[in-house]
Amino acid sequence: MKILYLVTKYLTFPGAFLKGFWEHVTCRILKIQATDRRYLRPDGSCGHAAHAPAMCHVRAYLFSLLPYLAQRILGWVFVAAAAPPLLLFNLRGLEENPLLVPEIIALFLGLSILCNSFPAWEDALRHWRLFYGGNSPEEEQAIADYTEALLAAFEAVPAPEEGGVPVSPNLPQAPDLPKRAPRAWRIILAPCNAYFLAGAWLERCGIPAIAAAVITVVVLALR
Repeated sequence: MKILYLVTKYLTFPGAFLKGFWEHVTCRILKIQATDRRYLRPDGSCGHAAHAPAMCHVRAYLFSLLPYLAQRILGWVFVAAAAPPLLLFNLRGLEENPLLVPEIIALFLGLSILCNSFPAWEDALRHWRLFYGGNSPEEEQAIADYTEALLAAFEAVPAPEEGGVPVSPNLPQAPDLPKRAPRAWRIILAPCNAYFLAGAWLERCGIPAIAAAVITVVVLALR
């Protein structure tokens, strides 16, 4: 799965790089710390800006929406400009279509951008948890560590002697847990949230890039 993911990202590298850039810009807007500017890293985060997790449902939703609005708008502009002469009007010769080469490049850019228009799978999962419950393994571990430290703090307090002053336990700092979404927003935004999660899974499997390549080849072959 990882190899297929990396292959589709590198084949659609203009869109993958641009998506990482938009995510980085969105991190600046939402004040989420971006930790790595290498958008084409050879790992599971290829095509994304490495960043700190969103700690509330509002930021998580906006992070799943804003970068990819720009991606989709720009991608459809390129496709709308290049697809009609190439795929509909069958203008594929330089004599009848002097703009053939720029149109091919524009079609490639548009498809590569549209194939990279969903959140990372990890971001989509976190987004879903912030709306519909559940903690990540790291958060569960933080809760378990805090509970253990809390019990240890109470056990470490010596028993007060008769007539003595009771000693307060030195309580540990509570973990910074994310803020969940209200029930109303869970219902209202359910279709969008499901769309983000499904799109992130499809992109993780490389399906948009494969589908775009197959459809383009079939249309060109049939005309």
